[in-house]
Amino acid sequence: METITQTRNRVFKGYKSNEIGSLSPVALILKLYDYIIVNSKRHNQSNVNAGLTQLIAALNFDYKDVSLGLFRLYAYCQAQARKGNFVEVEKLIGELRSAWAQAFKLS
Repeated sequence: METITQTRNRVFKGYKSNEIGSLSPVALILKLYDYIIVNSKRHNQSNVNAGLTQLIAALNFDYKDVSLGLFRLYAYCQAQARKGNFVEVEKLIGELRSAWAQAFKLS
């Protein structure tokens, strides 16, 4: 029999999955940036790396100049997280998030 905590976790995961599935690509990127920022504040290297890995996997290298620049920035952030320099990761990803939000007029 499922415990209350297990039920709550299962329902929450389903809700989050539906929420994320309905996001536009730009909103999804902003959500990933938020995830990285929150986990940088928590000094959670594993989650920071997971978020950055998702961003790297989403890059479209048909647009080499932009994708390569973002790849280098994300890889740099991964290296900084491994070194425990979460302030740098939070700063850079925060600036990127602001730029994306401003470019697409989202908050």
